[in-house]
Amino acid sequence: MSGQMTPEQVSNLVTIGALILLVVALRITGRWAWNKWLSDVPDDGLTQEERDLRLVQRRGQR
Repeated sequence: MSGQMTPEQVSNLVTIGALILLVVALRITGRWAWNKWLSDVPDDGLTQEERDLRLVQRRGQR
């Protein structure tokens, strides 16, 4: 063991790091898309009627 990394080891390390970064970015993007477009129920603790009333009130303020 000379304590130095070979070019092959550096290449492998960069590849693994890039894959980890890609997975994290896809996870964040997927979570954002799910919350924005695909989530069925907003996590605000309101009933559907209360949400509808709030939406009508907001539209009336415009």
